[in-house]
Amino acid sequence: MSDIRAPIPLYLFTYNCNKQPLVRDSVLSKLIDSFPTDLCQAYVFGLQEFCNTLDGSFSVQANRELIKYNEVFISALNEAFEEDGIKFQTIAINHVGATGLIIISPFPSKFQRIRLASAGVGHGNSSLKGGVGVRVCYHPGGKYSHRDHVELSFACVHLSAFEGEYYYKRRNQDHENIMRSLDFGDGFGLIKRGNHTFILGDMNYRTTSSYTKDSVEAKRLFSLQDQSLLTTNESPYLLHSEYDELTKGMKNGEVLLGFSEGKIEFQPTYKFHINTAIYNDKRSPSWCDRIVYQSSYDSPKDDNGESTPLLRLRRDSTHLRRYWVPFVSKYDCIDSLLMSDHRPVYLHISIPYEPPEPIITPSGYLQIVATENSEFEIVSGPTPVYLKPTKYDFFIQRIIRPLSDYTIGYSLWLSTTSNGRLFLLATILGLWFFIYVS
Repeated sequence: MSDIRAPIPLYLFTYNCNKQPLVRDSVLSKLIDSFPTDLCQAYVFGLQEFCNTLDGSFSVQANRELIKYNEVFISALNEAFEEDGIKFQTIAINHVGATGLIIISPFPSKFQRIRLASAGVGHGNSSLKGGVGVRVCYHPGGKYSHRDHVELSFACVHLSAFEGEYYYKRRNQDHENIMRSLDFGDGFGLIKRGNHTFILGDMNYRTTSSYTKDSVEAKRLFSLQDQSLLTTNESPYLLHSEYDELTKGMKNGEVLLGFSEGKIEFQPTYKFHINTAIYNDKRSPSWCDRIVYQSSYDSPKDDNGESTPLLRLRRDSTHLRRYWVPFVSKYDCIDSLLMSDHRPVYLHISIPYEPPEPIITPSGYLQIVATENSEFEIVSGPTPVYLKPTKYDFFIQRIIRPLSDYTIGYSLWLSTTSNGRLFLLATILGLWFFIYVS
């Protein structure tokens, strides 16, 4: 009999579609190659700019576009595991603007009490930038196994763009605002005690604060463009460690405290000329597309109160224990999918059943947790960062954000579409007739 508290294998995928039309066959074939050979409990797909700004301003239109991607993801999974006779089902789909999140599983009955949340942090608190969340209760024994369960929380984000210190700090603030504003209706934002938490998306962190294409760092990064020419000895991992804003910010405790990321050994995922593998020199090549996971795991105590050494999960492990730390088996990009100026990034990860140590206090403040698994020597304690949804967040997300989205949407409709221009002309003529003729 299998251990229902066994580690949980997951597949996560993020892709900025750059508002390009969906080419089903191209996405399908490339996606299948990225799936792990072993079956996962859940497959999580995050999308940014999956539709244009006009469609993203209206929920019904955006949802239609997101469903097209959902159908491709389902088809890819069914085809990948066709020989095993396994069928997949969407257990959650959610979006804010043009940022979407889809969760698919071959075991839908294991996922219960699904909660959705969304938050906009774009101009005027619109959905031009923001985050979308899904929280699920995972029952490894199935829906009738109510005793053993653990919650998983996922957020797909699209943060502020551009180089510079101002935009770096704004991205950090976007993270904080999204974490707090994602109201799942259970009194918590994205961060909740007793949860496994994941954040994926186009985080837009850059490799320089002042870009010029003739700079030393730019030349080193552009040299990664074609390793097959053997004209560079540069390592993506070393350049990422040296220049990437997010990596340095996490190490300095400026953003995403309590989170970790797999080792990056792939080339920068942005910015490419569309339909080519050539970087666009208008921007410094950067690792904008990322997947991070909460990693505040500590050694469990035995019956005598003594710490038990943390054991890292291995795929070939036959003896399951309940105290594992996450194991990343693959973290990579799909560099052959060329239809956007971004490259998709995916993660194969197995997480322990037991959730990590909480990084939020019972009163709602972010807390620093020093564990035996910490990379650096840190001091535990609460911070002044509040992470539960507030009444102000409710006002912004429920009233201001829809007003901003409709303002942007109808402005674009009136100025860029034939029907909108005809409606505007008819309105002006009608007003003129009413005022000056009648």
